[in-house]
Amino acid sequence: MESYENSTIPARMNDHTTLSQQQVYWYTTSLYIIILKSLYLLLCFFLGIIGNLLVIIAIFKYTKLQTVTNFFILNLAITDFMFSAYGIPFIFVTTIAKRWLLGNVVCELVGFLNLLVMLTSIWTLVMISINRYLNVAKPNDIKTLYTKRRTFFIIIAVWVFSGLISFPPFIGWSVFRPDGCFCTFDVQKSKSYTIFIGLFAYVLPFHILIVLYMRTYFTLNKHKKKTRSNYSNDNSVVSSFTDKFSTLEKVPVSSVFDQTNRSYTSIIKKESKCIKYKNSSTAESEKTLIIKNFKQVQITKTLIILVSGFFICWTPVALGSTLYTFDVNFKGFPIMSFGIFCACLSCVINPIIYSVMNSNFRKYLFEAWKKLCDCIRCKKD
Repeated sequence: MESYENSTIPARMNDHTTLSQQQVYWYTTSLYIIILKSLYLLLCFFLGIIGNLLVIIAIFKYTKLQTVTNFFILNLAITDFMFSAYGIPFIFVTTIAKRWLLGNVVCELVGFLNLLVMLTSIWTLVMISINRYLNVAKPNDIKTLYTKRRTFFIIIAVWVFSGLISFPPFIGWSVFRPDGCFCTFDVQKSKSYTIFIGLFAYVLPFHILIVLYMRTYFTLNKHKKKTRSNYSNDNSVVSSFTDKFSTLEKVPVSSVFDQTNRSYTSIIKKESKCIKYKNSSTAESEKTLIIKNFKQVQITKTLIILVSGFFICWTPVALGSTLYTFDVNFKGFPIMSFGIFCACLSCVINPIIYSVMNSNFRKYLFEAWKKLCDCIRCKKD
């Protein structure tokens, strides 16, 4: 299969304009690769739109899903939906055309939104990890710490914070420009801004997430051991009471006065009831604690998978940006392009993780899907 090399390289390449390795790779990609990339992007577009839209509808519609953690997940779904709706179509068009067609103004806007969405996603994950840790470390205070109003304020603060970090290229600290199939800030124009973004978009949140989830894991383990220890102690106390009064019950009636015997019998009955109550209440509290710990472990596992998926998808972009910043040649492999296509996958996997790891979420997502299909059918009729 012949390459597009001779037919689609823009005229500016012949005017001795310096192009990055990323751009040169893009212009010399074969038709087979273009078709595969286009199909992949179309798949990501449709799955990202439908999956994240279902998550948004489910959380808005069903009150059982309207928890603090799910409000943060709603924010993640909104960022993924945005990137699927505006980011992937631009990448798709640029992939086919092999160059940016829409001018500098649109490129600047898209570059800003790309950076904003990425930063909002990563710092939303950080907010979720803080919430998870406090859920485990301070379960009695969590409802006062995280009201609906405070949660929405935190989400708005994340957007504002991400916007402030994304804005500097508009005022001269770096610039937004097309690089291959993607509009982003120029990593070589201002190395200080690239390092700044690397710190706030990757290094700092990554370390915060690792520390918080490790602390969450150790705290859950500590609670588990404490629960087992308390249950064991309670059983030993109940056992000693049972032995004591079972011995008393074996005392012959003839060896004691009738009144004393009646007293012993009365005491035994009372204590037996007390022991039964203690046994049942201990078992009940133990059951409640086990269920609560199990739920916390399941939620934490889901979120750890979510965070892992995010970093797997976005790490090639971060690595590629770092390499291009310091003119490191990655032996001809287009790591930045590869990273961008991985980032598109990030929009698709999150709804899958929610539905696979959480049966309630799965149930409500299916219900939302049915209602969405019903609405589409009604409009057609």
